Amino acid sequence: MGDTERWHLVHDGHEHVAAVEHGALTREVVWTRDGAEVGRKKTSDETIVLSPEGEDVALRLKLAMVGPARRITLHGSEAEAHAGLGGTDLEPEPGSRAALRAEWIGRHPHLHTARQTALAAAGVGLPVLLVWLLSMVPWPTLDVPWPDISLPSIPWPDLPSIPWPDISLPAIPWPDLPSLPAWTEPVRKLLVPVLIAFFVARGEVRRRRKAEERRRLGAESPGDSRPTDG
Repeated sequence: MGDTERWHLVHDGHEHVAAVEHGALTREVVWTRDGAEVGRKKTSDETIVLSPEGEDVALRLKLAMVGPARRITLHGSEAEAHAGLGGTDLEPEPGSRAALRAEWIGRHPHLHTARQTALAAAGVGLPVLLVWLLSMVPWPTLDVPWPDISLPSIPWPDLPSIPWPDISLPAIPWPDLPSLPAWTEPVRKLLVPVLIAFFVARGEVRRRRKAEERRRLGAESPGDSRPTDG
């Protein structure tokens, strides 16, 4: 039996619960609304979208290779869920690993951003360093006496030539941009995934702050209906 985590959200008068059961190689997601199942999927993908047929609502899950789900969001349409735009985040069950992770991000936003950026830099830089070190090893050269094989030529038929029209396009006066040094090319290639990881981490921090603000405002509202345990 795998480890199961639950996420909750009360939205527009409906209680949504997402249960994620972690198996050895796959995860099974069950989405219920007011206690009735509306979606189920078993997969090893890290991004999952569930959408009931004929309804303008969808659930998007961002899972990690190991550990709890990163984020589960309720969207207004399947297209919005696939794009990952907008939506309302579900809250992990109090005391769960996902809840502890969210609380840690809320307490250490800058450290979380720095750690995720450093992990991305290491994931990109270490393979490059390994390839460079292997290129410095004086590997022995092998001289294999391959046989000289002559294949017969195939008499392909002559295809008719097509008289394409001669179209002259006007030249665009692009400005002359300064050329960057050659050594900056590998740096630019390494910098792109690092910047992506940085902005993803910052986005996760902003979503965490918005969720905490919604929870705080909900606690101050006397008629608020918040997610309940169980």
